[in-house]
Amino acid sequence: MEMARDEAREANMAKSQFLANMSHELRTPLNAIIGYSELLLEEAEDDGMDSMVQDLKRITDSGNHLLTLINDILDLSKIEAGRLDLYITEFALDDVLDVMESVARPHGVKNNNELIFVRGDDLGSMASDETRLRQSLLNLISNACKFTENGKVTVSSKSIQEAGQPWIEFEVRDTGIGMSDQQLA
Repeated sequence: MEMARDEAREANMAKSQFLANMSHELRTPLNAIIGYSELLLEEAEDDGMDSMVQDLKRITDSGNHLLTLINDILDLSKIEAGRLDLYITEFALDDVLDVMESVARPHGVKNNNELIFVRGDDLGSMASDETRLRQSLLNLISNACKFTENGKVTVSSKSIQEAGQPWIEFEVRDTGIGMSDQQLA
């Protein structure tokens, strides 16, 4: 049993090393793609090429999303090693939701779904780990779109008060297949 345990540990370490190396190799060219698309976006905005701005914004947002996914792979290794850190910063929620809407749009189109974002008044800013928030929301939206066809996926956000403290409530609803009682358990 000790030998099997040691082999499992070695395999896990090899996997973590592979993930770290692979994510590094992917991030380098992806950062160049993101940087170049941002330059093109700035030029298109400066030159008034409105027809290209939306497409270049989607490319930039999708590149950033892919970079986030690659970073997620690294995070899995960090979680397994017990070394995942949160980076709490203050950020404007409207900016995050703008990016989420742009990145999530293709998920909705894929199964012919209507993707609706409903924002409460006065969302303002939030102190949290912005990357983890984006990961969580996009995961929920992606799953809702995946299991819904020719339906509606609604992403709502609003400010609430709970126990005298301000909170932001996010909700993702869909008209998809739902979950069986077994799955809910």
